[in-house]
Amino acid sequence: MERKEIFICNWCNQPSTIIWVHGHGQCAVCGYNVDECCRGESAECNNLNSSEENKENSDDRN
Repeated sequence: MERKEIFICNWCNQPSTIIWVHGHGQCAVCGYNVDECCRGESAECNNLNSSEENKENSDDRN
């Protein structure tokens, strides 16, 4: 049997569990999004590394 953690929803103030839908967690009672899917994560670091490498490569060519 799976044990589910009970929490108090900040939106409806009801004891609830988290239901995972399309990568985000929502309150089982009211459906409010309680755990965002990406929490602000981005690929910006990878893009910066690529542009730095491109700059280094173009400097080497000159």
